[in-house]
Amino acid sequence: MAIRLRRTIAFGIVVGMLFATSGVILPAAAAEGKQATKLGLGGYCPVCLLKAKKWVAGSPEHRVEFDGFVYQFPSEKEAAMFRADPARYVPALGGDCIVCYVMTGKRIPGNVQHAVTYRGRIYLFPGEKEKRYFMNNPEKYADADLALGGNCPVCKVMAGKDVPGKPEFTVIYHGLRYQFPSDKERRMFLSNPDKFARARSAQAKPSARDTVTVVGRTGCAACEFGVKPIKARDTLGLAVVTDDGKIYVIEDAHRLYPNIYDTRFDGLKVVVTGKVIQRKGKFAWLEPVSLRVQ
Repeated sequence: MAIRLRRTIAFGIVVGMLFATSGVILPAAAAEGKQATKLGLGGYCPVCLLKAKKWVAGSPEHRVEFDGFVYQFPSEKEAAMFRADPARYVPALGGDCIVCYVMTGKRIPGNVQHAVTYRGRIYLFPGEKEKRYFMNNPEKYADADLALGGNCPVCKVMAGKDVPGKPEFTVIYHGLRYQFPSDKERRMFLSNPDKFARARSAQAKPSARDTVTVVGRTGCAACEFGVKPIKARDTLGLAVVTDDGKIYVIEDAHRLYPNIYDTRFDGLKVVVTGKVIQRKGKFAWLEPVSLRVQ
């Protein structure tokens, strides 16, 4: 199949190199589809895509197995870069469609012919429809593969605490990103990932039917707006105020996101995804799945 490349910019965001319909030939294995479930990124080099913004076919002579996939590279140089930090280069959700995951909770394989790069990560989609959904609202989908909202699964299992992880201590397991506060917890996870991945059961899979993603500025729910969280009435609460004047009260923010809660008066710009459990006028109370500072 012949395909060509073109650049696309949506709403001022460079979303990367996208496949169209003629010019570059897919690797034989990817074109035949015989190794589609195991050949990562259709045989193309993820390092070349993210570092040089080029789609470069890899070679079976330079291959690295990671998280159930085989990734191919044009030379040992790119393969070594991948081995040093695979979490930086692999496609989000292992190449499955992040939009399908948010909309239905299902893992549906994406395709290199419908690819986007966004904020240094690769996203694959099964078709143009899902790709457009992502491009129109990337903040809604981009971090849906972040397990436990970025909290440490080892801390959750071993101490029953929600401790924020750090991007520099990231592990990809079954396509999901797990983050840890230090290398100590990261190594513990790697020693028995199935044990600690069970902590995800506390995090419901996102679904478009009952979740929302909002972008806004932080504030004090009680001090500024006279409302409090439903579940923790003894706290002042964290509010996120959107540009259109809607106010979202984030449940359990003092426990789940203590750093953001403590600095809420600074008007931090945040992105929060969660389930709305109650609405009243311009107010909504949200059980968060993830929350991060932009």
